[in-house]
Formats: sequence, structure tokens, C-alpha cells
Amino acid sequence: MRISEPTLRLLEFEKSLFPFAENLRGELGEKTLSSILPCDTFEQLEAKRALLTSWRECSDKNGDRWLPWNGNAVAVTGLFPQAKRSGLLLGEELLKIRFLLDLAMKTKTALIDFETEYPAFGALARRVRDFTPELGELSVIEDAGRVADNASPRLLEVRNELETLKRAGRKTALRLMDDSSILNMLQERTLTWREGRFLLLVRQEYINRFPGLLVDRSTSGNSVYMEPRILSSVNNRLMLLTKDEHDEEILILMGLTRKVLARERAVLDAESALGEMDMLFACIEVMRKKHWTLPETTRAARFRLVGAKHPLLRDAAVPVDVHCGTDFTTLVITGPNTGGKTVVLKTAGLCAALAWAGLPIPSRDGSLVGNIDAVYADIGDEQSIEQNLSTFSAHLKNIVEILKSATAKSLVLLDELGAGTDPHEGAALGVAILDTLREKHTLTLASTHHNPIKQYALLTHSVETASMEFDSENLSPTYRLLMGVPGKSNALLIARRWGMPESVLKRALASLKEREVSVEELMGELNERRAVIDKMEREMDKERAEVNRLKKNYEDRVAEIEFQKDKIMEAADRRASDLLSKADMTSRELIRGLEEAAKSAAHKELSGKRQDVQKIIKGLEARQAKRLARELESARPETFEPRVGATVQVAGSGIVGVIEFIKGGQAMLIAGPMRVEVPLERLAETKKTAKVAAPPTDTSSLKTSESVPSSIMVRGMNVDEAMPIVMSYLDKAYRAGYSSVLVIHGRGEGILRREVHALCKRLKYVSDYHLGDISEGGYGVTVVEFD
Repeated sequence: MRISEPTLRLLEFEKSLFPFAENLRGELGEKTLSSILPCDTFEQLEAKRALLTSWRECSDKNGDRWLPWNGNAVAVTGLFPQAKRSGLLLGEELLKIRFLLDLAMKTKTALIDFETEYPAFGALARRVRDFTPELGELSVIEDAGRVADNASPRLLEVRNELETLKRAGRKTALRLMDDSSILNMLQERTLTWREGRFLLLVRQEYINRFPGLLVDRSTSGNSVYMEPRILSSVNNRLMLLTKDEHDEEILILMGLTRKVLARERAVLDAESALGEMDMLFACIEVMRKKHWTLPETTRAARFRLVGAKHPLLRDAAVPVDVHCGTDFTTLVITGPNTGGKTVVLKTAGLCAALAWAGLPIPSRDGSLVGNIDAVYADIGDEQSIEQNLSTFSAHLKNIVEILKSATAKSLVLLDELGAGTDPHEGAALGVAILDTLREKHTLTLASTHHNPIKQYALLTHSVETASMEFDSENLSPTYRLLMGVPGKSNALLIARRWGMPESVLKRALASLKEREVSVEELMGELNERRAVIDKMEREMDKERAEVNRLKKNYEDRVAEIEFQKDKIMEAADRRASDLLSKADMTSRELIRGLEEAAKSAAHKELSGKRQDVQKIIKGLEARQAKRLARELESARPETFEPRVGATVQVAGSGIVGVIEFIKGGQAMLIAGPMRVEVPLERLAETKKTAKVAAPPTDTSSLKTSESVPSSIMVRGMNVDEAMPIVMSYLDKAYRAGYSSVLVIHGRGEGILRREVHALCKRLKYVSDYHLGDISEGGYGVTVVEFD
């Protein structure tokens, strides 16, 4: 997008960035924000949008702390010019560079960790080079900016010698101060370190008697700093060592400076990348706090703004819905002075510029900004935010340049078209300008007061009208934009409000041509009707939203009740089935203990009872089938079609798997270590993640005595935990050569037992299965036999 600096100023682009500035975390982001401009190409814009979208998703999912940050990291670009001239960066300056490089490396690591999930992070991570060697070298700069002792062997040697000499000097000074004749001369019993020498503070009257040299006078003038003769040799040596220390530090700092300057380009790239990261953080905060949105994009030259506001108007802004480029390419906005026409033009241009800078815009969801190659503006802003001193000639010169440069993908903003000259000539010129831009298919938003331009907009193809709503009762603008309706200027109404004499108003009315009066009256009537219709639409929208909310609450409540009902019935059915199973087991055991004569009669009696039991079981199964059907209906949308590779859930169970293949109305699922064959109609769509792990195919590695036991214990587990284990175990046991094995599932309510039996029924290599006898564990154990 091409947009000149004067146009950005007219749109107040820089001033409108204050919401981002308020949410930046430091100087790095501030530097990036100060230089931000719209992208040059649509591809650059799409890349920026993808990065911001990924950044927001990552922040929403992982919180703001997923990316490390250090408030001590600041911009270091300004340090390099002086460093190149002098060859020296001080310790404090190198410390700033170390903080920057350290943060850059940590953020690079974080971006790489998330790159698989968010590929847009890759390009940003690659802008940060590897600074491991430089960070190692700069580690000799301590956090206070001081060069560490271990920066070089020579520095360590000098500082050790300095410390030894200082200790010796302090001991000598203490012995001197213990001398009572000397102590009386001292202002205070303290050894002072000034300019690399040990000194004592001596009273003024003892200057000539104290055994030493005068060095300086105290601030009060009542005492002087003197160097005892006994410390002169120590001080002289200290001064030499201090100079050696300083010289060695300079050598070390110059060496570090050369290494940093050798990576200047990489350091500046890292600074730029960190600044962009801070800007991304600020964008997310603005979207959260101020509810700004990232507009959709399209390669077509058009835009649609929903609920857009100019940020400089803050809470006083009235949201506007405005669009251009779909059904028309020219929009003519009319209405009274101070009604908000100019603000609409600025808002449209500003939102386009912000969107092309890759930033969120002050609008609601549903907004769109297309492939706009340039923004041109001619705005005379006499009544709004900035004072405008432009003349009619200057406006014409600007418009001439716009007509030369504008293309079918450009956005042109013309404020008060045809103003500043003779009304008839100005209107004629305005119509000609609009028609020229219309023929070029340029997106054009223009405001005007001239009736001929309004009539042109009403009668010309691909030109639409809009007006700023005016409250004729209160004689004040509402600042709402009414698309599709031309507006009145309301000059006479506003004049009456401000006390214009009635005689003057009558003369003004009389001087208007009859045709113009009728047009103004028609526009006024259309505005009033449109205002009524808009009000009714807003009320209907509120009522519709409330009805939808109540409907949703009702449907959710009904679904919850049905869910609870199904849970209660399912638990009751399971309990009943368990009781019937126990009764059947008990009856079988009782018959075994009867004499032969009594067995026959008991079998006849039991046969009749079993028929009753079968009826009850069929009823339980029918209710379970209905519950399963309801669950499938709620979890399986009409468009759902099971396909190979899809992740699905078996309705009525917690089994989640991936479809391996589909054949004959059956699907083979891989769920953890097991494969399950399930009818297609029992599969439901799910967002859960399936754990897929194919069982081993090498049967030679399975030895009965070593790796596969003759029984498995799953008692105490729930179905989701136990069934994958049972499936895997039966597969291994079959391949290991067992003829039968035991599955110990426990008695309980029989839920796990029924799931084990259902699994055995599906497995083709299971020839039979039955509950164990008393010695094997009764109905707490299932015996599984293989072919």
C-alpha cells in the first residue's frame, strides 16, 4: 500500500497508535511502533496477519508467559555509531547488549518450541541468530556493569595486588590513629579513600603540626584532607596499580567492543525482532481490552467496516457501518455541518491503513479490508481534530495529483467536494471528478453539500448515497451513518436554532428554486422514514437475540434433563441386569446340588422363569438402544461421514480411535493397543485425541512362560482403562499359543464383565467364553478360550 506522509497526518495515523503504546512493555516495542507503516504488498500483509493470529491463539492457549521477557532489555542501536568512532563500549553499554542478546536467545528457543504448532513463528525465530559465543564473552560484565576479576589473568593479578596493598594501608592507618597525639588532631577517626589515595580528615588548626601533606579542604572548611607521610609510599603504589587496572579494563572492553561490532547486523536484527514481539503483545492486549479486531482480507479491492470508531474520539465516538467496492465503487456522504461526515472519511482511511500495517482496527467482527494499493485523501478539516489552512487552489492541486495516480485498487477520500468556490461551478466540478474516478473503478468516499452531486449519486450506476442522521426535533446530529439515503444539509434548521431572525429565514426559503426545495424535502422525508425503520430494526434485533438466548437456554436445559434421565435409567438397567445374572448363576448352582428326580422339575420351572427373564432383558436392551440412538443423534451432525484416518468415538462408550479401514458397513478402529470392529452407525464425531499404538506383529518374540501370563487382573479399573489392556492381553495370549486364559474383572455391578464379554464376542480368534466356576472365582472371572 502506498500512502504519503501528509495523508498519514491527515488521517492522524500516528496519534491513533496510542492504544498500542499504552500496552507496550518497553523501549524495544516503542521503537518498532514509532516506525510502523502499512505493508508494501498483499503477501507481506498476509504474513503479518498469520503471525498475529498465531500469536493470539498461542497466548490464549498458554497464557502470556509462554514467551520469556526481560524489562532490562532496551534498544542498543544508538550505541554503535559512537562505538565505531571510539572503538570502545563501556561496561554499562555492553551490559545492555548482553541483556538484549540473552533475551533474544531465550525468545528464539520459545518460538522454535512452538513452531510445529504455529508455523508462522518460524520466520520470526530465524531473524534471531545464534549469539552463544558473544554471550559467553560478555559474561565477564557483571550486572552492575563492572568488568569481572576473571576477565583476564592480568586484571585478576592487578586487583589481587591492589586488595593486598589496601589491607596493608588500612593496618598502617589504624596504628597511626591509635597514637593519642595524632588522634587529637583528627576531625573524626575515619580513613577516607579519595582519588585513589588513603587520607585522614584533620582539624583546621592542626594543619602545620600533622605529619603529612595537605591534599584538599572539606566542604565545611573546618577541616582538611591530609595524607600521612607514613602512607605516601603505599598511596603512590596504589595509584600506579589503579592505573594498571583501568588500562587492563579498557583493553578488555575494547576487545569485547570489536566482537560486538563484528555482529552489528545480527544484533540490530535481533533488536528488531524483539521489538516486533513486544508489538504483537501490545496488539493482543488492545484486542482484549478495547475489543479491536483483526479484519478479514481479500484480494478484491473493497472494504467493509462494522461498528468502526475513530480512536481519537475515545468514548464519544459513535460506531459506523460503512462499505464500498461490492455493489458500488463510489459513496457520496451528505448531511449537516458538524454531523460527522469528515470523521467517517477519516475512520475509513485510518482503518485501511491500520489493517495494512498488520494491526487490529477499532471495529467489530465481520470487518474486511481488501487489496487496496494506495490511499489518497483531500480533507479540509475545519471543524475537527486538526486545524486546516488549505485553500481552494491547494485542494485542486491535490485532487489533480490524485486523479493522475489513483487506480482501480486505490481508496480516495474527498471531503467537502466542490466547496470553496461558486456553488454551481463547484458542483459541476465535483460531479466531473467523481465520474472520472468512477470510470477508473477507484474506491471513492466523498462528502458534499451540493444538491447536483446528490442527484448524480442517486441516478448514476455504481454510485451509492449515504447521510449523517440528524435529529430534527432536537436540531442536533446523532453522528450515525445511514447507508443508501441522501441527506439534507439542514442549514435553515440549524440557523433557526441559533436565533437567525425569522424574516431572514423566509427570504432564504423564497430564494430557493422550487425544484431544489422539493428535493430537499424529499431527502428529509426519506431520512425520517429511514430513522424510524432503523430504530425498529434495532429493537427487532434485540428481541431476536433475546428469543435466541431463551431458546438456547431451553434446549440446553432439556438436553441436560434427558442426559440425567438416561444416566439414571442406565444405572438402573445395569443393576437389574446384574441382579438377573446373579439370580441365573444362583439357580444353576442350586440345580447342580439337586437329586436327579428333582432336577427335571426344577429345569421345567426354571425354563419358564428364564422366558420371563429374557423378556426383561430384551426390554433393557431396547432402552439401551434408544439411549444410544439419542446419543448418536446429538453427537453426529448430518454432514458427518466416517472416513479412513478420521478420529471417532464409539457411541455409548469412552473408546476413541482412528479408522484404519471400512468394509461392509463396519469400521476397524485402532484405539491404543487394540483394534475394534464397530458398525458405522455407532461412530460419532469427536474432538478428543486418539492414542494409536499398533500391537507387535512379530510373534516369534512372544514366549508363553516369559512374557505373557495365563491371567490378567483389571479389577478396580473403569471401562476406558481396562478394555485397551484386555484387548492387548488377549491378542498376545492368542499369539503366544494359549488355549485358554482368565480375565479377572471382579463382581461389582457387572459393567466391566459385560464389556469383556462383548469384546470376546467380536474377536474372531475367541472360540468360547464363560464365567468361571467356584474354584476359578465365579462370576468375578471370565474364561476365554481360543481356536
